[in-house]
Amino acid sequence: MEGRVLLLWLLTLFFWGSTPLFEKVALRGTDPLVALTLRTGLAALILCAATFFTGKAALLLSLSLKDYLALGISGLFAGVLGMFTYFSLLKSGAASKIVPLTAAYPLVTALCAALFLQEKITLLRLLGISLTILGLIILQRS
Repeated sequence: MEGRVLLLWLLTLFFWGSTPLFEKVALRGTDPLVALTLRTGLAALILCAATFFTGKAALLLSLSLKDYLALGISGLFAGVLGMFTYFSLLKSGAASKIVPLTAAYPLVTALCAALFLQEKITLLRLLGISLTILGLIILQRS
């Protein structure tokens, strides 16, 4: 793995790995919907400013209707529905158990990619899926 890729990977692990701790603390004092609204609203403001100040705002006009639709569905599923159900779980359970269980979403991606995008599930991918399911069973029983 080259240096830049390794650094980005480690930063991603740090940001995504530490975020549930802040979310769990915040959810002690508020409702999941309120927390999600604040989190997403602040993120949207920062992203709008970054898009504008980096000169990339014009690129928003170059997207096709299909792109807008796909990104809109992605935002609804992951940014609203998925995050709301995740925050609801995180508020009611142990972060050390909830986060790994919800991190199994690539199983759904692999199955949907096979069904809708005609991606092949190779023997190695099937083994990975099986190990993930086994890990979920172990986590659930812990």
